[in-house]
Amino acid sequence: MTLTDSQIDVFVGKALHLGKDKRQEFIGQADRLIEGLRAKINEDGSFGVTGFLKTGSLMKGTVLKPRGEHGVDADIAVLLDLSESDRKDVERLHEIIRKLLIAVYPTKSEQDFVVQPRTLGISFIASGLDVDLVPVIPISTEPGYGWQPSSEGGAPVKTSIEKQLAFIKERRDADSRFRTLVRLAKHWRNTCELDEFRSFTIELILCHLQDTQGVATSLEDGLRRFFRYIYQSGLKKPISFSENGTVPSYPTSPVVVLDPVNKNSNVAMRLTVAEREEIVAAAKTAWETLEAASWKGNKGETLDLWREIMGRPFTIDPE
Repeated sequence: MTLTDSQIDVFVGKALHLGKDKRQEFIGQADRLIEGLRAKINEDGSFGVTGFLKTGSLMKGTVLKPRGEHGVDADIAVLLDLSESDRKDVERLHEIIRKLLIAVYPTKSEQDFVVQPRTLGISFIASGLDVDLVPVIPISTEPGYGWQPSSEGGAPVKTSIEKQLAFIKERRDADSRFRTLVRLAKHWRNTCELDEFRSFTIELILCHLQDTQGVATSLEDGLRRFFRYIYQSGLKKPISFSENGTVPSYPTSPVVVLDPVNKNSNVAMRLTVAEREEIVAAAKTAWETLEAASWKGNKGETLDLWREIMGRPFTIDPE
């Protein structure tokens, strides 16, 4: 049997959707952090920080409810008053943010901050919110664009946070199911432990399907075509958008999904051949399982198959 949107929404509401009130609570906490940081830089201009931008799944409305080791992240871009020539000095970029955070939270030590290639993180134990601060050096000749560290520690990446958010919002506004499909796909990714399959890549694949195939007729249809596209294409065909214009080739990249605001940036660059094959195999299994589930006449058998790909908590009963 096929499942209706209302049935799938029961599971989404119980297990995946953070909830409007909780989301606003986390956004409010991010806002208070920004207020504290902004007050400090207004008091002391030596930090060389010019502003902040909220980004990530919390702002896109696609964040998942915390589950196990997967918590809630708030991404904040920290705009730095540095020369573009400093964009490769990631240690210096992180150090500026670290000093600012310590100035705002003097009781914290350097060990309280988690440094990754792209971000510097800080956790708020009481609420369970993890904040990732992304250093960005604005590009003076291209308003709205900036350089930010690579997630792999490679060359800095040029992008526009505002334009990325606007791109996703346009697709989200065109399809009321978009955010739910992102949540379902990200939950499947987490269930399958496909950790290298980044959320932004998942979002862009769903955007590509919306652009090329139209709005999905249902949540089940949208999810099935997501899995079908991945396994049938093998993720070997480059994905680009009309916003990219004429695009370059990426002969050495196993997976190519272009940033819609920068045709020279492949957001899936870090995926290896082995990881691509793992994602494709998992998608093939998921598509075949949902196809089988749709042919079952028995509710119990249908739910058992859905649980094979969405985990044991999957339910359609509102209780």
